[in-house]
Amino acid sequence: MKIILRLILLFFPVFAFVIEYQPWFGNVYEFNLLSRYAFSYYSSVDSAVPPLAETSHDHLFYFDLEFSPSSVLSIDTDIEFTETPRQTFGFRSFALQGRYLFFDDNIGDKVSLALGGNLRYTSSVSLKDISCPYYANCDFEGTVAVGKEFYKEDFWRVRIWGTGGIGIGNRGSPFFLAIIALEGNVHELNKWSIFAIGTHGYGKKTVIDIDDFYGYANIREKSIDIAGRYGHRFGVWGTLSFEYRRRVYAKCCPEGVNTFAINYLLPFSF
Repeated sequence: MKIILRLILLFFPVFAFVIEYQPWFGNVYEFNLLSRYAFSYYSSVDSAVPPLAETSHDHLFYFDLEFSPSSVLSIDTDIEFTETPRQTFGFRSFALQGRYLFFDDNIGDKVSLALGGNLRYTSSVSLKDISCPYYANCDFEGTVAVGKEFYKEDFWRVRIWGTGGIGIGNRGSPFFLAIIALEGNVHELNKWSIFAIGTHGYGKKTVIDIDDFYGYANIREKSIDIAGRYGHRFGVWGTLSFEYRRRVYAKCCPEGVNTFAINYLLPFSF
């Protein structure tokens, strides 16, 4: 555990995680640092040969750093570290994303609309792990996000948004991502959200060999997760939130996955 904490402290100032998908950016010249720990477990993998022998308990540490050099541009980068029954604690993936905001409902447009692209590198060790959701060593994804905020007084109270993405790795077939979310804001102090995330890989294989697995690039996988999140803002010290996610549909991937996560978002500038 001491080694894990030292690694986290070593990388924390440099990297961050979880690329952003929502169609609203942070304040200009302000950084947003999101740190997250997630614990997941599942006991079966759909269409697996041989079946999973025991329950998989997975730990994920990741960080994301987002920066907006202008009101219409956003750049963010993320890094992940993981530990599972099939992988000792170590690096899993790194991603870099750029997005452009074409419409902004905060300045009078009917909706906010952002287009983006991201490139993710995943280690070969992690690709051999059935818990790793990525497709190949290098995955490129293009995204479009649209959303609408509903204001009362000086801040938004409710907003709804969705994101669609299509990508392909340096090998294998294309994949698709979809997110839809409903969020609430109580006096800029407490925020909640419920959302669903769906993925679909277009590979030809419909059976997974857990002992000879190397990413989902050639797997016809499908999944739907539903989740809820609640957070509280501590003034200039950022927002602490808790999240629960449940996989309700799975084809050729881990099924019945339960995920518990704690997030800390810290905005800062120089």
